[in-house]
Amino acid sequence: MSWSWEYLPDAAHVTAGMPADFLAAVALRADELVRAAEALYLDGTTYQGR
Repeated sequence: MSWSWEYLPDAAHVTAGMPADFLAAVALRADELVRAAEALYLDGTTYQGR
């Protein structure tokens, strides 16, 4: 049994039709989440959550 996706769309397919300013805002928020996670868990191996 595999947990891999049967269908893995590419980025162009997922974002088709979305305005560029919306995609830029999503990318900005994603970067903020990554920075917050890095600040909270300086060593990812110590993460104990889900």
